[in-house]
Amino acid sequence: MSAVTSAVTPREREIIRWMAAGKTAAEIGTILGISPITVNTHISNAKAKLGVFKETALVAAALRNGIIQ
Repeated sequence: MSAVTSAVTPREREIIRWMAAGKTAAEIGTILGISPITVNTHISNAKAKLGVFKETALVAAALRNGIIQ
């Protein structure tokens, strides 16, 4: 596991999985019982860790790096 892969938290992984399933931040927040703002914070942190700027690129990078399947 690379340093980048291990830097992504379990909650960030969970959110990326829901993003890959097509859920919005509001929907993910409802599913996880957190606010959409918190979801977006996790997304922003994960994008910074993986060095991407768009949400679609985040999901693609997570798939490429084995963060999600």
